[in-house]
Amino acid sequence: MKPRLHLALSVLCGTTGGPATYGRRLAAALAERDDVEVTVLTDAPDALAVPTVRVVALPMRGGLDRLRWQYVALPRALRQVGPDVYHDTKNALPPRLSVPAVVTVHDLAYHTVPRTFPLASRWFLRLATRDAVRRARAIVVPSLATAADLRRIHPRCAGRVHVVPHGIDPAPTPDAAALREVRARLRLPERFVLHVGTIQARKNVDLVVQAVRQLRGEGLAVQAVVVGRQGWLADAALREIGRDDTAVWLPHVAAADLAAVHALAAAFVSPSAYEGFGLAVADALAAGVPTVIADRSSLPELCGDAAVRLPTLDAAAIAAALRPILTDAAHAEALRSAGRRRAAAFSWSAAAAGHVAAYRAALAD
Repeated sequence: MKPRLHLALSVLCGTTGGPATYGRRLAAALAERDDVEVTVLTDAPDALAVPTVRVVALPMRGGLDRLRWQYVALPRALRQVGPDVYHDTKNALPPRLSVPAVVTVHDLAYHTVPRTFPLASRWFLRLATRDAVRRARAIVVPSLATAADLRRIHPRCAGRVHVVPHGIDPAPTPDAAALREVRARLRLPERFVLHVGTIQARKNVDLVVQAVRQLRGEGLAVQAVVVGRQGWLADAALREIGRDDTAVWLPHVAAADLAAVHALAAAFVSPSAYEGFGLAVADALAAGVPTVIADRSSLPELCGDAAVRLPTLDAAAIAAALRPILTDAAHAEALRSAGRRRAAAFSWSAAAAGHVAAYRAALAD
């Protein structure tokens, strides 16, 4: 039996988005294993209340304070923790590491669609990722698509890349009373197409709203519901949302309520120009929402044949994909069943096993 390894895992939880969800769920899955002792270094200790995990609080105020957190607070904490291996879950590594390091590179959107990032963020990600993949003993990516991008952009790291898909949590099943309460409280339309995710240029939320407006013009009684905070270059999407009553925007929805929103949705659309994995799409599949995706980056890999793929990223293609879902009950039900089956193939226990293999490889290098 291999000796138990002591892992230090850094997880930035104070920001919303996929990396924070990934870090929390990975920590919980690793804690269930008997071959790993986990210490989590985090800015939000209350978000990681796992009994068998030691949590070290490292406050972070956001913005430029991320630099102090990453390059000053983390190295200091790691010297005190003294792990066998260190894993950074968000594209960067602290300096002066005295133990083998593993880094997760979620995606390379800053490189493939650079204009969708603020200049400062783009350059931080470029420099931090380049440094991290140079120094890491093992690099974890969530999809084959991201692995291909990483090997193309940073070819010297090819032999250290480990493809470990995220797990997908089973979807809760709210009862009828909960559905009625959430629909009334959030003022959800009777029938709607859903998009979940930060409103930013590469997500193409404006195309979703335009497609739904086209379907309404054809006589279909449907609206769009957009769930997500405002991000960089959201102007086009917000203009479309505010133009008429086609769309309802909910900047924040609690996790418990989001389960009901999924259950009430007639369809889910993600015409994103780039995703490293697509946790919002994964949640839609698990909830059994008929799903439409861009035929790009990791989304086809995630969904398999359980989603409708868009041949082009435009409103007409989205409307054409949604039309049979909204008018053919058998087609919609087939997609619901296929989505649930597909989501069930991804587990956090399998993800934890893949990460432990990467940690062992880092130690053996």
